[in-house]
Amino acid sequence: MRIKRTTSTEAPDINLIPLIDVLLVIVIFLVVSTTFMQPNQLEVDLPGTQSAKEDTTTPEALRIRVGRDGNYALGTQAVLTETQLRSELSKVISGKPAGEEHKAIVEADAAATHQSVVLVMDMLASLGVARVSIATAGGKAP
Repeated sequence: MRIKRTTSTEAPDINLIPLIDVLLVIVIFLVVSTTFMQPNQLEVDLPGTQSAKEDTTTPEALRIRVGRDGNYALGTQAVLTETQLRSELSKVISGKPAGEEHKAIVEADAAATHQSVVLVMDMLASLGVARVSIATAGGKAP
């Protein structure tokens, strides 16, 4: 018995459409399941208050975090020293229009020293920040 061999000059086709479909589904899943929050580099345990108010701050306010160990963070920037904080604050404030009122929120850890908080407030006052708020945790004080 003889087997007849046929030779084909065409290369076999690889269908890429199912592969592309699967990859698109994976990309869509990753986009939907990803959170788009900015993590804070300096964890702060805010002190509580007896009369907690709703946070009505505007997003353009400067957020300065004061850690229990005396480190600082400005917005989403990493941990800063006192001189770095002063430099970054002056850059941010000088970049805003002259007629605009500057606002800042100080988020100090409950165990942070009073000196650290006063230092930040003094920096802000010397740079012309008109309104400074101190953030607290909602609910009753411990």
